[in-house]
Amino acid sequence: MPDLETRLAARPLYLQVRDVLVQRIVVGHWKPGATLPNETQLAQQLGISIGTVRKALDLMEVERIVTRRQGRGTFVNDYASAETTFPFSMFHNFEGQRISGTKIGRSITRVAASAEEAARLGQRRGDELIRVERVRAHHGQNFMSEVCLLPAKYFTRFPEDLGSYRLSALAQHNSILVGRADERVDIVPANGCDATELGVAEGTPLLRLDRVIFSDHEDALEWRVAHCFARNERYLVRFN
Repeated sequence: MPDLETRLAARPLYLQVRDVLVQRIVVGHWKPGATLPNETQLAQQLGISIGTVRKALDLMEVERIVTRRQGRGTFVNDYASAETTFPFSMFHNFEGQRISGTKIGRSITRVAASAEEAARLGQRRGDELIRVERVRAHHGQNFMSEVCLLPAKYFTRFPEDLGSYRLSALAQHNSILVGRADERVDIVPANGCDATELGVAEGTPLLRLDRVIFSDHEDALEWRVAHCFARNERYLVRFN
């Protein structure tokens, strides 16, 4: 019988099941929007208890990988669907409804990573990055300007309008699962470019959001620096 230290170091079975199910989704065994086999079928396929399967699916729902609908089954979330919200979108209206805004691409270029960009994205200096500059509008007014950098080696398949991409959908399109995000928030004065894009006076205080999003395997997928001037929006964080 394994000693206590070995048993404690072992990954819990429900997490191993979660990893198996997620891998099947990533490789396309179950496509976005597809229905997973029911708990009994999964338990039989994997040779485990229904309770372990249920615990794995509960976690996957918390992670927004799947959606469970009572009496209908468990569905793979389709991140390209307008019905699926991006887990790291923090802007809401004053009624508490999440908003993303209309994304308008300004430029898309391929650049060599600088030392700082390489460090933030876990790349080597000079590695190819995709740089997307865009603004977001809500109710006809720009409220955010963004500069997004993505390591080119992870993204070889693109939507027709890359300028308005949703990272979760773009990642899913490239067989990648979004994991977590780290974000830094501070206040900075608007420079000339941001003032023009957001329709404010130069020097106006803006909310700066500096965020890196990682994959399920801890690879940095996107470094985004956004400048925001909230008129009809608010930045809302909920802790669970």
